[in-house]
Amino acid sequence: GGTYAGNAVSCAAAVAVVDVFQEENILDNVNARSKELFGALENLKTCPEVGGNIVDVRGRGLMVGVEFASPSYPAQDPVLNRSAPKSLASRVAKRCMEKGMLILTTSVYEVIRFIPPLNVTAEDLKEGCEVFAEAVKEVIREA
Repeated sequence: GGTYAGNAVSCAAAVAVVDVFQEENILDNVNARSKELFGALENLKTCPEVGGNIVDVRGRGLMVGVEFASPSYPAQDPVLNRSAPKSLASRVAKRCMEKGMLILTTSVYEVIRFIPPLNVTAEDLKEGCEVFAEAVKEVIREA
């Protein structure tokens, strides 16, 4: 066997995971929570307090990115906004951490990535979206 051959223990673990996905309706939960997450983030994007500082909400399922405008992108970049606060993504992520929520920034772009567990409850997702919205609004007000 090689690294691509089936290992009995690994195969049994994979079968157990598939069983849990089916028994606990994980994909139904992902679809429902995804709609809620995208809805909350799109509402935040259009919020007057945010004022165009969120330029994109994208992703699939529960892996979602929120891109902020930046005053330091190259001149040809469509999300360049000279009046946008600097380092929004990292400042929002730091504020979320101060409020008890861990969230990831990505690469060199002003993007925050949501990756909650696939079995996240509606209540926990709502709380996370509220923390994120508060953090975004606070950081923008301070800028």
